Amino acid sequence: MSDRTTKNLERQRRAAYDLDRERLALERQKVDLEQRKIALEDRKLVLEETKLAVNLYIEDFKARWQELLNFENENNRWITLYVTALLLVISWVLNNSGRYRGLDGLYSDSDNAYFIMSIAIVNAVYTFAMAFKGYQIQQIALYQYKFLAGGIFELTGVPFNEWERFRREFTGKRGPEPIRKFYYAVVSSLPTIVSYTILGLYVFYQWGEQAGRNHLRSGRNWFAAGALLLVTLSLVFSWLTARLNRKWDVLLEETEERLKNES
Repeated sequence: MSDRTTKNLERQRRAAYDLDRERLALERQKVDLEQRKIALEDRKLVLEETKLAVNLYIEDFKARWQELLNFENENNRWITLYVTALLLVISWVLNNSGRYRGLDGLYSDSDNAYFIMSIAIVNAVYTFAMAFKGYQIQQIALYQYKFLAGGIFELTGVPFNEWERFRREFTGKRGPEPIRKFYYAVVSSLPTIVSYTILGLYVFYQWGEQAGRNHLRSGRNWFAAGALLLVTLSLVFSWLTARLNRKWDVLLEETEERLKNES
Protein backbone atom coordinates (compact mmCIF):
# COMPACT_ATOMS: atom_id res chain seq x y z
CA MET A 1 0.00 0.00 0.00
CA SER A 2 1.45 3.36 -0.96
CA ASP A 3 2.11 6.22 1.38
CA ARG A 4 -0.54 8.29 -0.38
CA THR A 5 -3.19 5.68 0.23
CA THR A 6 -2.12 5.39 3.85
CA LYS A 7 -2.40 9.15 4.33
CA ASN A 8 -5.86 9.19 2.76
CA LEU A 9 -7.02 6.45 5.10
CA GLU A 10 -5.57 8.31 8.07
CA ARG A 11 -7.35 11.49 7.06
CA GLN A 12 -10.62 9.60 6.68
CA ARG A 13 -10.22 8.03 10.14
CA ARG A 14 -9.49 11.46 11.65
CA ALA A 15 -12.47 12.95 9.84
CA ALA A 16 -14.69 10.13 11.08
CA TYR A 17 -13.31 10.58 14.59
CA ASP A 18 -13.92 14.33 14.47
CA LEU A 19 -17.46 13.72 13.22
CA ASP A 20 -18.07 11.30 16.06
CA ARG A 21 -16.75 13.86 18.57
CA GLU A 22 -18.95 16.59 17.11
CA ARG A 23 -21.92 14.25 17.11
CA LEU A 24 -21.21 13.34 20.74
CA ALA A 25 -20.84 17.02 21.66
CA LEU A 26 -24.13 17.76 19.94
CA GLU A 27 -25.78 14.91 21.79
CA ARG A 28 -24.44 16.27 25.08
CA GLN A 29 -25.73 19.74 24.23
CA LYS A 30 -29.07 18.21 23.35
CA VAL A 31 -29.17 16.40 26.68
CA ASP A 32 -28.21 19.63 28.51
CA LEU A 33 -30.94 21.51 26.68
CA GLU A 34 -33.45 18.82 27.58
CA GLN A 35 -32.38 18.99 31.24
CA ARG A 36 -32.67 22.78 31.21
CA LYS A 37 -36.06 22.48 29.59
CA ILE A 38 -37.16 20.01 32.26
CA ALA A 39 -35.78 22.31 34.99
CA LEU A 40 -37.63 25.28 33.48
CA GLU A 41 -40.82 23.23 33.27
CA ASP A 42 -40.39 22.21 36.91
CA ARG A 43 -39.77 25.81 37.91
CA LYS A 44 -42.78 26.92 35.90
CA LEU A 45 -44.86 24.26 37.64
CA VAL A 46 -43.61 25.42 41.04
CA LEU A 47 -44.43 29.04 40.14
CA GLU A 48 -47.91 28.03 38.99
CA GLU A 49 -48.47 26.13 42.23
CA THR A 50 -47.22 29.13 44.23
CA LYS A 51 -49.47 31.46 42.24
CA LEU A 52 -52.45 29.18 42.83
CA ALA A 53 -51.70 28.96 46.56
CA VAL A 54 -51.28 32.74 46.85
CA ASN A 55 -54.55 33.32 44.97
CA LEU A 56 -56.33 30.91 47.30
CA TYR A 57 -54.90 32.75 50.32
CA ILE A 58 -55.95 36.10 48.88
CA GLU A 59 -59.48 34.90 48.08
CA ASP A 60 -59.79 33.54 51.60
CA PHE A 61 -58.47 36.84 52.93
CA LYS A 62 -61.09 38.77 50.91
CA ALA A 63 -63.86 36.53 52.22
CA ARG A 64 -62.72 36.94 55.82
CA TRP A 65 -62.33 40.70 55.30
CA GLN A 66 -65.91 40.94 54.06
CA GLU A 67 -67.05 38.91 57.05
CA LEU A 68 -65.10 41.29 59.28
CA LEU A 69 -66.80 44.30 57.69
CA ASN A 70 -70.19 42.67 58.17
CA PHE A 71 -69.50 42.17 61.88
CA GLU A 72 -68.29 45.77 62.19
CA ASN A 73 -71.41 47.11 60.45
CA GLU A 74 -73.63 44.92 62.60
CA ASN A 75 -71.91 46.19 65.74
CA ASN A 76 -72.39 49.78 64.62
CA ARG A 77 -76.09 49.16 64.00
CA TRP A 78 -76.53 47.57 67.44
CA ILE A 79 -74.67 50.45 69.10
CA THR A 80 -76.91 52.98 67.35
CA LEU A 81 -80.07 51.10 68.34
CA TYR A 82 -78.85 50.69 71.90
CA VAL A 83 -78.03 54.38 72.36
CA THR A 84 -81.40 55.34 70.86
CA ALA A 85 -83.27 52.95 73.16
CA LEU A 86 -81.25 54.15 76.16
CA LEU A 87 -82.15 57.77 75.45
CA LEU A 88 -85.83 56.83 75.16
CA VAL A 89 -85.75 54.99 78.50
CA ILE A 90 -83.97 57.89 80.21
CA SER A 91 -86.58 60.24 78.77
CA TRP A 92 -89.38 58.00 80.09
CA VAL A 93 -87.84 57.82 83.56
CA LEU A 94 -87.39 61.59 83.72
CA ASN A 95 -90.93 62.24 82.52
CA ASN A 96 -92.45 59.80 85.02
CA SER A 97 -90.26 60.53 88.05
CA GLY A 98 -92.40 63.56 88.88
CA ARG A 99 -95.56 61.50 88.63
CA TYR A 100 -94.24 58.99 91.16
CA ARG A 101 -92.63 61.70 93.32
CA GLY A 102 -89.03 60.76 92.60
CA LEU A 103 -87.08 57.58 92.09
CA ASP A 104 -88.24 56.10 95.38
CA GLY A 105 -91.85 56.16 94.22
CA LEU A 106 -90.85 54.94 90.80
CA TYR A 107 -89.12 51.86 92.23
CA SER A 108 -91.83 51.25 94.81
CA ASP A 109 -94.30 50.43 92.06
CA SER A 110 -93.92 46.73 91.28
CA ASP A 111 -94.44 46.95 87.52
CA ASN A 112 -92.09 49.89 87.16
CA ALA A 113 -89.42 48.19 89.29
CA TYR A 114 -89.51 45.05 87.17
CA PHE A 115 -89.49 47.10 83.98
CA ILE A 116 -86.51 49.22 85.01
CA MET A 117 -84.52 46.24 86.27
CA SER A 118 -85.32 44.42 83.02
CA ILE A 119 -83.30 47.11 81.31
CA ALA A 120 -80.27 45.90 83.27
CA ILE A 121 -80.89 42.37 81.97
CA VAL A 122 -81.23 43.66 78.42
CA ASN A 123 -77.96 45.54 78.90
CA ALA A 124 -76.27 42.37 80.11
CA VAL A 125 -77.49 40.43 77.07
CA TYR A 126 -76.33 43.30 74.86
CA THR A 127 -72.90 43.21 76.54
CA PHE A 128 -72.68 39.45 76.01
CA ALA A 129 -73.60 39.89 72.33
CA MET A 130 -71.13 42.73 71.73
CA ALA A 131 -68.34 40.89 73.54
CA PHE A 132 -68.96 37.78 71.46
CA LYS A 133 -69.00 39.85 68.26
CA GLY A 134 -65.73 41.42 69.36
CA TYR A 135 -64.33 37.94 69.99
CA GLN A 136 -65.33 36.88 66.48
CA ILE A 137 -63.76 40.01 64.98
CA GLN A 138 -60.50 39.42 66.84
CA GLN A 139 -60.54 35.75 65.83
CA ILE A 140 -60.92 36.64 62.15
CA ALA A 141 -58.21 39.31 62.35
CA LEU A 142 -55.80 36.87 64.01
CA TYR A 143 -56.56 34.26 61.36
CA GLN A 144 -55.90 36.78 58.60
CA TYR A 145 -52.62 37.98 60.07
CA LYS A 146 -51.18 34.73 61.39
CA PHE A 147 -52.39 32.09 58.95
CA LEU A 148 -53.18 33.87 55.67
CA ALA A 149 -50.57 36.63 55.75
CA GLY A 150 -48.04 34.19 57.24
CA GLY A 151 -48.72 31.70 54.46
CA ILE A 152 -48.29 34.34 51.76
CA PHE A 153 -45.04 35.50 53.36
CA GLU A 154 -43.67 31.95 53.39
CA LEU A 155 -44.52 31.53 49.70
CA THR A 156 -43.36 34.90 48.39
CA GLY A 157 -41.09 36.37 51.07
CA VAL A 158 -43.15 39.58 50.88
CA PRO A 159 -44.90 40.93 54.04
CA PHE A 160 -48.68 40.94 53.66
CA ASN A 161 -51.48 42.56 55.68
CA GLU A 162 -49.10 44.82 57.59
CA TRP A 163 -51.99 47.11 58.56
CA GLU A 164 -52.51 45.29 61.85
CA ARG A 165 -48.86 45.71 62.82
CA PHE A 166 -48.83 49.34 61.65
CA ARG A 167 -51.88 50.44 63.61
CA ARG A 168 -50.83 48.59 66.75
CA GLU A 169 -47.40 50.24 66.66
CA PHE A 170 -48.66 53.61 65.40
CA THR A 171 -47.76 55.51 68.55
CA GLY A 172 -44.30 53.93 68.79
CA LYS A 173 -45.45 51.65 71.57
CA ARG A 174 -46.95 48.26 70.83
CA GLY A 175 -50.66 47.99 71.57
CA PRO A 176 -53.88 49.84 70.72
CA GLU A 177 -53.46 53.61 70.57
CA PRO A 178 -54.96 55.67 73.45
CA ILE A 179 -57.83 57.11 71.41
CA ARG A 180 -58.90 53.62 70.36
CA LYS A 181 -58.66 52.37 73.95
CA PHE A 182 -60.77 55.30 75.17
CA TYR A 183 -63.45 54.77 72.51
CA TYR A 184 -63.87 51.05 73.11
CA ALA A 185 -63.70 51.48 76.88
CA VAL A 186 -66.55 54.00 76.82
CA VAL A 187 -68.70 52.06 74.34
CA SER A 188 -68.24 48.70 76.05
CA SER A 189 -68.60 49.95 79.62
CA LEU A 190 -71.69 52.13 79.06
CA PRO A 191 -74.27 49.27 79.31
CA THR A 192 -72.60 47.90 82.44
CA ILE A 193 -72.49 51.34 84.09
CA VAL A 194 -76.17 51.88 83.30
CA SER A 195 -77.05 48.43 84.64
CA TYR A 196 -75.15 48.88 87.90
CA THR A 197 -76.72 52.32 88.31
CA ILE A 198 -80.23 50.90 87.86
CA LEU A 199 -79.63 48.05 90.29
CA GLY A 200 -77.77 50.28 92.74
CA LEU A 201 -80.73 52.69 92.86
CA TYR A 202 -83.08 49.77 93.48
CA VAL A 203 -80.90 48.50 96.33
CA PHE A 204 -80.74 52.00 97.79
CA TYR A 205 -84.46 52.72 97.59
CA GLN A 206 -86.24 49.38 97.82
CA TRP A 207 -84.03 46.47 98.85
CA GLY A 208 -84.28 47.05 102.58
CA GLU A 209 -88.00 47.75 102.45
CA GLN A 210 -88.72 44.62 100.39
CA ALA A 211 -86.46 42.48 102.61
CA GLY A 212 -88.18 43.77 105.76
CA ARG A 213 -91.62 43.20 104.30
CA ASN A 214 -91.19 39.85 102.52
CA HIS A 215 -87.82 38.60 103.75
CA LEU A 216 -86.48 35.88 101.42
CA ARG A 217 -89.78 35.69 99.58
CA SER A 218 -89.33 39.04 97.91
CA GLY A 219 -89.61 38.44 94.18
CA ARG A 220 -88.23 41.86 93.36
CA ASN A 221 -85.10 41.30 95.43
CA TRP A 222 -84.49 37.92 93.82
CA PHE A 223 -85.01 39.50 90.42
CA ALA A 224 -82.51 42.24 91.28
CA ALA A 225 -79.99 39.68 92.55
CA GLY A 226 -80.35 37.63 89.37
CA ALA A 227 -79.96 40.73 87.23
CA LEU A 228 -76.86 41.75 89.21
CA LEU A 229 -75.33 38.31 88.71
CA LEU A 230 -76.05 38.38 84.98
CA VAL A 231 -74.57 41.87 84.60
CA THR A 232 -71.44 40.82 86.49
CA LEU A 233 -71.05 37.71 84.34
CA SER A 234 -71.39 39.80 81.18
CA LEU A 235 -68.68 42.14 82.49
CA VAL A 236 -66.34 39.22 83.21
CA PHE A 237 -67.04 37.71 79.79
CA SER A 238 -66.32 41.03 78.12
CA TRP A 239 -63.03 41.34 80.03
CA LEU A 240 -61.99 37.80 79.08
CA THR A 241 -62.61 38.41 75.38
CA ALA A 242 -60.70 41.70 75.56
CA ARG A 243 -57.63 39.76 76.71
CA LEU A 244 -57.25 38.50 73.14
CA ASN A 245 -55.19 41.63 72.58
CA ARG A 246 -52.37 39.89 74.44
CA LYS A 247 -52.19 37.37 71.61
CA TRP A 248 -51.39 40.25 69.29
CA ASP A 249 -48.33 41.22 71.31
CA VAL A 250 -46.91 37.70 71.07
CA LEU A 251 -47.79 37.41 67.39
CA LEU A 252 -46.25 40.77 66.47
CA GLU A 253 -43.04 39.84 68.28
CA GLU A 254 -42.88 36.58 66.30
CA THR A 255 -43.47 38.48 63.05
CA GLU A 256 -40.75 40.99 63.88
CA GLU A 257 -38.26 38.18 64.52
CA ARG A 258 -39.24 36.48 61.27
CA LEU A 259 -38.74 39.68 59.26
CA LYS A 260 -35.34 40.20 60.84
CA ASN A 261 -34.29 36.65 59.98
CA GLU A 262 -35.42 37.05 56.37
CA SER A 263 -33.54 40.32 55.97
